[in-house]
Order: sequence, then C-alpha cells, then structure tokens
Amino acid sequence: MAPVNHVEAVADDPRYLEGKPASEFHAFLDEVFAGLAESNGTALARVRSDRPVQVIADSHGDYVSVGRALRYARSHDPPHRFVGLGDYIDRATCGDPKPTALPGGSIWNLAFLLAWATRAPDEVLLLRGNHEAPRRFPVPVMTFLKELRRHFPREEAFGLYCRCLDVCDRLPAAAATENGVFLAHGGIPPGSASARLGSRPIDDRVLEGLLWSDPAEDYEDRGIGFSYTAKDLERFLGRNRWRVMVKGHAPAHLGRSMYGRQLLTIHTSDLFQDLGHRGILMAEIPAIRRVRSTRDLTVRQLVRGDWKPYRVAEGPAGPRRRSVPARGRKGRPGVPIPAVMRRDGAGPPHRHTLMPRKFGPDGLDP
Repeated sequence: MAPVNHVEAVADDPRYLEGKPASEFHAFLDEVFAGLAESNGTALARVRSDRPVQVIADSHGDYVSVGRALRYARSHDPPHRFVGLGDYIDRATCGDPKPTALPGGSIWNLAFLLAWATRAPDEVLLLRGNHEAPRRFPVPVMTFLKELRRHFPREEAFGLYCRCLDVCDRLPAAAATENGVFLAHGGIPPGSASARLGSRPIDDRVLEGLLWSDPAEDYEDRGIGFSYTAKDLERFLGRNRWRVMVKGHAPAHLGRSMYGRQLLTIHTSDLFQDLGHRGILMAEIPAIRRVRSTRDLTVRQLVRGDWKPYRVAEGPAGPRRRSVPARGRKGRPGVPIPAVMRRDGAGPPHRHTLMPRKFGPDGLDP
C-alpha cells in the first residue's frame, strides 16, 4: 500500500485529519515543514503581479469560506495568486458576536491553508496574523489549544499546538506586490522601525507594528501595537514606492476604504460578517502595471456560496478621535482615545477582551 501524502489529502479535504490519530497530524506537519524548508519567517515577502492576486484576511476557523475563496482563485487559467493575511486560528468556538457553526474550525482551516501553501508555494502565500504569534505577544482570545484538546488526546494536543506555532513562525509577516500593494495583518512599523522591515530575524518592534497596529481613526487600544495616521501611512508607503495597503485585524473597519483610498480592510469569516460595513470579503489585486488607489481593487462578498461584487464604504466607521500622548514605552506614538466597536444598527457594543484568557490544567476553561 502506497504511503499517504497528507498534504495532498488535506488540500483536497480540510477535515481529512478529523478522527485520525495525533500521529497522522504529526506526519502532516512533517510534510509541511519539509515544504516550507526555505522559508525562515522573513518580515517581507514579494508577490509577482503577472496575474491577479486574491487576498483574504481574518478567517478565524471559517474553512468553508476560505475553501470557496481558494476555489475561486484556482478556477482561472492560470490560477490567480492567493495571499492570506493571518488570523487563521482562534475564536472559532466563540459565541461573540454570534455562535459559529464550525467547532474545531481553527484546526481544519490552518491545516487546509498550510497544505495549499506547501502544494503550490509559488501561488499560495500565507502571512502571519497576531493570533499566529502568541509566543512573542499576548493574544486575548485563544481557542486553538482548546479545539485541539477536543479532537485529539489531551496528552497529545499541546505537542501539536507547539508544532503548529513552529510552522507559523516560518511564515512571513508582510508582503508587497510588484505593482505597489503592501499586505499585512494589522498595520505598519512605527517611526524609524520601518527601516528594519527587511531585518532577519524580525525585529520585535517591526513585528508588533505589522501584526497589532490599527489606524488612528476609531482606534481600539488593545494594550499592544501602535496607532498610525494617514500621514504615517502615506510616508511609509511613499518611502517604499507603494501606493495602497490591504489589511485585516479591525472588524470596525471591515469593508471600508480609508486614508484617501490608500487603506482597505477586509475579513473573510462568518464570525465578523455583521460588523463594520458587513460581509465575508475577498479583495482582488489586478494584474496591472501600477495600483494607485483602493479603487483599482475589486472586492467581492460571499453570498449564498458565490462571490458577488461588493461596494466598499469610504472613510472611517465613525468620527475621528482626539489623540492623547501614550504612557509607558519610550518613543511610542500618540494613542487616540479608544472607540468601542459597535454593530451596525441596534444592539449592545462589542469590545475585545484585553486580558489573556485563562485555561485550566487540561487546557480548557476552568
């Protein structure tokens, strides 16, 4: 009997590892490590613009939407390039803002995307989000370990968890297309730290800016990361000869173009589809010589299984907030008064928990 190619099996079926022993998951991770051997967690990856690039962000275990996004990208000849902006795990078992129908989704989502990044490394690129870097920075809502403990023997789950984080440490933190689009999960490096964007290993200040920062408008102070203004972004993009940034991270800005059409925020998850301007979104970077604004991008919304045209909202989600000097770390830029993220329409406000979630000795909630 021929040995199983676990990467191919998971790429064809995200839930292939469900019900399998932990040894099968380890075998899969062995193949992924071998496939990503040349990747060393560089800060910045380069993406060719010879064909359109489909971009997703913040899928948080929604492997169903991710599978449809990847299927759309692969349906073209030649296949469109595909970039994920991080946050593939966690929150999948949360009930906020509404219950999810995907228990264990973080496992299948991460495995599916890693399988494709290994199977087609020239066409599928995964970047890190803040949820893929918990060893270096605190993550408020961690459910990935809990999901692993529910699907694999508890004595095996923590080892799988650590190996998954080891794989994520190999992923780049940001990317840039040849036609001028900068891609990162959250924001830009603060101040002079941006000069160290190409450093190896990644400078912690650079990584914090890329994974945790938010625009100053409607800023939510997460206790980590930096705020950046329109001028900060314009200066950063101009210094590197880029024109546009696409990111995830902030549900309040979902589906919005900000900062003079230089900044677009998308999420690709049923978990956040009712926040911001709403929707499960994917952005297409066209194969043109130069992207000059977010209007050159095509944004699509997942509607009943199909990707439909989406009208991006212009401007921030609410009124601008007054900035106040930050306290604490020297050199940290001013941090605006935090705004509460609200749903569109009536309903209670939603705010991220800033304190790390506590787990019992078995990895589950006490």
